[in-house]
Amino acid sequence: MKEETVKICPFCKANLTLDQLVNDPLIRPIGMMFGEGNIEHAYYFFHHDTDNCGTTFIVNVLTFTPCITEPIPQEKLTLTEPCERHCVNLNDLLECKQPCFFAPYRRFLIRMIHIKGRAKPGVMVTTE
Repeated sequence: MKEETVKICPFCKANLTLDQLVNDPLIRPIGMMFGEGNIEHAYYFFHHDTDNCGTTFIVNVLTFTPCITEPIPQEKLTLTEPCERHCVNLNDLLECKQPCFFAPYRRFLIRMIHIKGRAKPGVMVTTE
C-alpha cells in the first residue's frame, strides 16, 4: 500500500496512510454508514486510540478500493427492496449478502475489525 497521507486526524493532526488505517491497532474501525443521509457516499468510522488523541473520524470507503480483492458490483442497492439495511446503522457489523456496490466494502470492514481484534465477524456491536 502506498505511504501517502489519505487522512489527517481532525484532532491530533497526525498524517495517516492507508496502511496505517488498515493495519495500525491504534486506529480502531468502528463501523460503516452513509454521511449526512447521502446514500451515494459511504464512510468508515474510526477511533484514534492514542494517548494524545482519542477522537473519532470518518474516511470515505472508496479510499479503500485498492484493498478490495473481490469484484465490486456496479449497482447500489441502498434502501431498495433487496437492501438488508446494514449500512444505515453504524453499530451493525453483519455482513451484507446482496450484490450491492457497498457489500465488498462492508466485508472488508468486518475483516479489518476482526484482524485488529476488536470484534468478530457477524456480531452486532452495541454502544449501550
